[in-house]
This record gives sequence, C-alpha cells and structure tokens, in this order.
Amino acid sequence: GQRSEAFRRRPARAVKRRTARRPRRIASLFAWLKAISVRLGFGWGHNLKLGDAYRLGSTKVRVPLDGIPIEITLGLNDRRLHLYPETRLNPRGETIRLSSFIIFDPRTHLRRISGFLRLSPKSWLALGSGDATQQAMFDYPSAVDEQHLVVIYGRDALVFRNLSDAGTAIAPMLDEVKSIRMSKLRRLRDIFGGPIEALARDEALALIEAVIRLLRDEVYRPRDDRGLPGGLLILPPTVTPILVADLHAQVDNLLTVLSQNAFLEALEDGSAVLVILGDAVHSEVDGQLREMVGSMVLMDLIFRLKLRFPEQVFYLRGNHDSFSEDIAKDGIPQGLLWAKELSERRGTAYLKAMGEFYRLLPYVAVSPNFLASHAAAPKTKVSREMLVQIHRHPDLVLELINNRLHRANRPQGYNRRDVKRFRRALQVDPKTPFIVGHTPIDREGTLWLNVDAIANHHVLFSAHPDQVGVFTLIDDTMVPLVYPVDALTPIINGLEGNAG
Repeated sequence: GQRSEAFRRRPARAVKRRTARRPRRIASLFAWLKAISVRLGFGWGHNLKLGDAYRLGSTKVRVPLDGIPIEITLGLNDRRLHLYPETRLNPRGETIRLSSFIIFDPRTHLRRISGFLRLSPKSWLALGSGDATQQAMFDYPSAVDEQHLVVIYGRDALVFRNLSDAGTAIAPMLDEVKSIRMSKLRRLRDIFGGPIEALARDEALALIEAVIRLLRDEVYRPRDDRGLPGGLLILPPTVTPILVADLHAQVDNLLTVLSQNAFLEALEDGSAVLVILGDAVHSEVDGQLREMVGSMVLMDLIFRLKLRFPEQVFYLRGNHDSFSEDIAKDGIPQGLLWAKELSERRGTAYLKAMGEFYRLLPYVAVSPNFLASHAAAPKTKVSREMLVQIHRHPDLVLELINNRLHRANRPQGYNRRDVKRFRRALQVDPKTPFIVGHTPIDREGTLWLNVDAIANHHVLFSAHPDQVGVFTLIDDTMVPLVYPVDALTPIINGLEGNAG
C-alpha cells in the first residue's frame, strides 16, 4: 500500500517542478534573444556599394556579394583582417570561386603557419578576443573587444554589424594575395623528381630501401631492446605539428595540404613536422576499392618526402598498412590485392621491403601539444616503456590500430576513461588534444571535434574527395583547418615541359 501511494505521488511532484522551472526557462530565452538582437540588430540595414573606406556606425551595413576582397579594420587600426572569396583550382589550373569566404590575418597568411575562419552561406561569425581560437590565430591586441564585429552571410549580401565602441572600418581591396601556389607546386614536383605518377620498378625499390635505412635510425624514437627505434615517437615542443590521417590513396589531398598555408616552407626550414596517422593506402571511393596504383603513387610521394625531410616527416602505422586478408572493404580483400599488385608490378623484393617498412613504423606520437594514434586509446594499462617495447605487446598493437569508440554493438570499444588513462600514461596535460583517424563519423566531413562529448578528443579523416582536414599548432593551440581539395596532379604534371 505504501509503495503504490509513493508511485501515485511522483507525477504530481514532477508537474510541480516543471511548472516552477518554466518562468526561468522563459526568462533565459528572452535573455538569449535580447543578446542576439544586441549583436545582430533588427531591420534591413543600410545598403552600401563599397567604393572606399567606410567607418561602421551602430546600424547594420549590407555589402553586395560581388566577390571583391574586403579589408576589415578592428578599432583604430588595432587589427586588420582580410576577407576573401574562397577558391579551388581545377585540373587546368583555373581558379574556381566557391560559395564560402575566408577571413585571415594578412601579417601571417602564407608567410608562416597560420589559421583562418570560414564564412559559409546562411551563417555568421562574431569576430573578437573572447574566442580563444581566434585569439590564437589573430593575436588580437587589448583594444579589440571580446565581441567586436559580426559578419553575416546573407542571401545576396555580406552584412556587417559593429558591436564595439572602438569602432570598425571596412574597405575594398585589390586582390593583393599573389598566388604563390605555382611556385610551391614546382617545388613539390622537384621533390618528387618529375611528374606525379608511379615510379619505375628499379627506382621504386631503391627509394623504399633508402627510407628503410632512415627508419632504422629514425630520430625522436627511443630504442627498444633489439636496438631498433621503438613504437613511440616523442616530438619536441619546438616543432610545429602538421597532422593528417587516413589519406587512402587520395594523392591530391596530400598535395593540397603541402601547397597550402606555409606548411611546405616550415618543413623546408625545419620548424614543422608532418605526421601521417596511418592508412595512406587503399582507396575508399566507391568504384575504386580495387584500384591500387593510386596507393603506390601516394606511398612514393611520402617516401620522397621522408627522404628529403628525414627529421620532419613521420608515419604512424594504421590497420591498412598491412597485407592481411582481414583488411577488406565491402567484401573486397584490399590487403591481399595490395600484396598482389606490388608483387606483380614491382617484384617480390619490393613487396618484402614494404613489409619491412610496416614493421619499422611507430604507433603513437606524443608531444606537449598533442597525443595521437591511428585508431584508439588502449583499454588496457599502458606505459611509455610498453610503447617503446611494443614488439613485445601484440595485443596493444591491435588496440592502437584497430579498435573504435565504445558503442552498444561494440562493448570492447574505448571510452572517456580510456582516453584519460592514456593521457596520464603518456604524462601529458589532462587537456592535451588526443587525435585519431580510422573512424570517420559520417561521409560528409573530414574532421570532428570533441567526439562522444570527450573533451579534446578529435577524429581526423583526410581522404574526403572534396575537402581535406588538418590539425596544426598556432600559438600553443592545436587548431583544425579544412581546405578544398585542388586537382593538383594534372597541374604539377603539366609543369614538366616548363621546368627549368
């Protein structure tokens, strides 16, 4: 009798609690709407054909979408930013405008590794020092307010709304960003030694053998008890990481990364390291699952980069870096096909050398700025010493390259506690970004942040045919960047007759 009475009372209490909370919810909603109205303002705004510098007042200003670059001055010349239409290159090297805009700091853009903001249709950005990522990228001075300027991408105009007493000015620009992509593409062609295509059999064998000699004495890797570099790559805080993952035979994706930002220049001057989180081989594009030539070309390119920058290019092992019959996609045994193609096209000596390359690879990269593996945080206890001596721990290898996030149908998957324990084992700060590949969250994206509500746990997949994701370090902050993929292979190959 007492139990049934308790159950009868519960709905009444629940209703009472909901009724009590409703005024607070309504008040919160009104507060949120008020904040939005203050930031954006209501009404159509003032239409402006931007022909000269214009100082923004307290009302919105609408500038037609004519594609002219715009210089934004926050405060009284306290920080200048440039707003440009985003573009990509087609196979003929022609510039194609995309629907988005990018905002960047002209002091650093293309001069050193830096970041940018993307403004997409029907979206808006609030520029200001209150955003930690913006502060890292743009180094706002104290005169820039936390919420300084809102830029809205409307149906037929860019809308600017000043929020700061310090003021904002906008001005038209000539397209002053000289395209230096072609010079970068020429340098990439020189690094590869010719057009981007599969190397001849003897040349490919000599290249991989040279890379294997480097791996046997690779820097930043403590030695295991066999006298070989162990499974842990420990990068110093003085180098800027450039992370890509799961390229899956998409050659243009890697070429796009190397020709964007100041990534190539940073590799050349030794200030950055490129870390590939495994799985460069085996296309995942529908209809191309059996095609292996693209995998050969991409591995040739990675080997050329390793030979040119032995202390700046590193590769972590992934699950597809194997000839195993277990490596399959949609029923197609890609691991076995990879072995067959390499043997037929390049001979058994090359096949054996590729197997040796896989055996010599590290599995985990760590620095004070990030922690990364191909697939997962181990569910079992791990230590730095175990990772160095990873050849003694085959089960640990399988976890690092094969496991995925915990799901109802995957109870053995890793979770928040495993990520926390992994950071602790590697002796990094509890907030250090942990970055993996292996498990794209959907087919539309290229990177995903704070996955499964695990803070600073990010997934990177760099094989999307249209966009390629990268993580890099800007002002002590790991920043995600996404670039449209350019059709660079035919452009670079077309430079052959013009070289010299």
